[in-house]
Amino acid sequence: MSCLVESKDFADKTNVDIAPIAKLRNQLLRRPASTIGLVFSRTGFTDPARHLSYFSLPQTILLWTGEEIKYALEKEEICELLTLKYQVCVEDGLPDYDVRERDIP
Repeated sequence: MSCLVESKDFADKTNVDIAPIAKLRNQLLRRPASTIGLVFSRTGFTDPARHLSYFSLPQTILLWTGEEIKYALEKEEICELLTLKYQVCVEDGLPDYDVRERDIP
């Protein structure tokens, strides 16, 4: 997969708003259609940011929270989980699917 990555780590625990997602969406418009955008945020995302990620399709922007990043690193499965997150986005249109859900019985 070819990805453009944006990462945010705010000291004041603020959730990421729409600006980084809008910026990434514009960058993806200048790339081949198969390029995926990834936004990593330790603190999470605001509701408007999540909604914008849904409306960014067909430019795919996948959202990763701090807890998902921690989970992926602990499992040592970041590539597999990225593939899962992308697959769920393709099949169900969910760019903010929480990869930790795969282990919920």
